[in-house]
Amino acid sequence: MNEKMQKLINKKIKHEDYDKFINSVYKKMDNESGRDPTFKESVTIIKKLYRLILECSWKRYRGHVKFKETRGRRHTWIRNGIWHINTEYTSWRNIIHSVSHWTEWLKHHVSKPHTLQQFRIEKQCVEYAYKHKWHMGTLIRETKPKVVIDKDVLMVERLTNNILKKESKLKTTIKRTETLLKKDRKKLKYYQKKLDQQASE
Repeated sequence: MNEKMQKLINKKIKHEDYDKFINSVYKKMDNESGRDPTFKESVTIIKKLYRLILECSWKRYRGHVKFKETRGRRHTWIRNGIWHINTEYTSWRNIIHSVSHWTEWLKHHVSKPHTLQQFRIEKQCVEYAYKHKWHMGTLIRETKPKVVIDKDVLMVERLTNNILKKESKLKTTIKRTETLLKKDRKKLKYYQKKLDQQASE
């Protein structure tokens, strides 16, 4: 990479550009949502933006990072392989901005703050988040309520099924027995008729 290109990439972006292309989207997210992301949503955001920017599966990286919910003065950031997510202060802006810096370092190994590359990454991230309505709760997975069934109800169902099975077997046995009896009666009638004929001769 030539020196001119390096200077362009490392050049700091003006606040006006951040306000126009990035902060304006954050404002819309805050106004439309009226809430901050939960811990679980923040974890999902980190994983999804990792896949978006690095263009690879999270499975390749998941063994190298863990997630921990924190409070107090700790900033939301990754330290020693642990993403410390402060749920007292985490906003859509905070989590997405942090992930944009992290993914920039993973992709380009650039540690300088707010470069052109970081600007482009954060712009891509916030536009992706807004497009998919993360702030409107699309990241929250619906959980099915656990249905608790009474033991007596289970016993009634089990006994009912047993009775129906036994009734079905019994009906089959009765039908088979009736068929055998019918055959035996037919044979008996035949031999009785034969004996009657012999007696009359």
